[in-house]
Amino acid sequence: MKQLKIGNDTNNPKQPVFPNDVNYFFDISTVESVNLKLDPGNAPIRRPHYQIVWINEGSGYFSIDLEKYRIKDNSSYTIPPGRFHQFMPEGRLSGYVLSFNIDFLYLATESPGRPFFTEITSDLKRVKMYLLKREDRTLQDVLAVISREFEARLMLRLEILSGLFKVFLIYMKRQSTMVRQEEVNCSHTRLFTSFYAKLDSQFRAKKQVADYANELFVSPTYLSDVVKKVTGHSASYHIRQRTVQEAKRLIMYNDANMKMVASSLGFEDLSHFSKYFKNAAGMNFTAFRKKTFTRHVL
Repeated sequence: MKQLKIGNDTNNPKQPVFPNDVNYFFDISTVESVNLKLDPGNAPIRRPHYQIVWINEGSGYFSIDLEKYRIKDNSSYTIPPGRFHQFMPEGRLSGYVLSFNIDFLYLATESPGRPFFTEITSDLKRVKMYLLKREDRTLQDVLAVISREFEARLMLRLEILSGLFKVFLIYMKRQSTMVRQEEVNCSHTRLFTSFYAKLDSQFRAKKQVADYANELFVSPTYLSDVVKKVTGHSASYHIRQRTVQEAKRLIMYNDANMKMVASSLGFEDLSHFSKYFKNAAGMNFTAFRKKTFTRHVL
């Protein structure tokens, strides 16, 4: 199967860009095609996106940040952005590699604060290995539909693909049993989980790390250090991204202007909000809104 991409791969700036994308990235490739491109003697690689690697059949090892995971049939692995990883097969491997960013993950829902998505995004921020039920072929069927939908190139393809990916994640969650995760201090994990839960419910009113640190009875520096150990990003990064994700949804689903979005998110100064949005989203508010409107019209 050829690679299927929506959006920009920062490792390949020459690849075609879909004219109606708005900072979304999604890629689905077979494990075979990925492995053929990699020289076994090369150093591990890393990608700027979240990845889910699903091994249908095969054996060997999967190295993630120098930690080796024994490959098993019907196993899956979550890899946060920027982690070095490398296949070490013993014979043939079959399966899929799915890469995506958070904007793509959230496109299919208007309520990302629901417990399912809070749990999913928390899981994706750490390396984990799962075993899937052998007798259920639902995941294969969903992935086949995703591939066909992309290749069909019909209207509203991006929305449909995001919806199908959401279904894939739900089935993966239902069928899987977590068997291993990277070693992170349990107290650190609990603190991050508490922080992220508070962030999901309070980000409109609270934009400072100190706001959450006070509620969690720790110092801002300690909270940020712990969050970075667990996820690879600081607490302030998560606050900015959660706020801007909500801004993007207000634009996409409510056609809101800057004043409406800023007010909804607790910003009184439009100039401050404009700079905040651009720094976190990588483009200014007007450009994002224009691309979003163009995508829906097309």
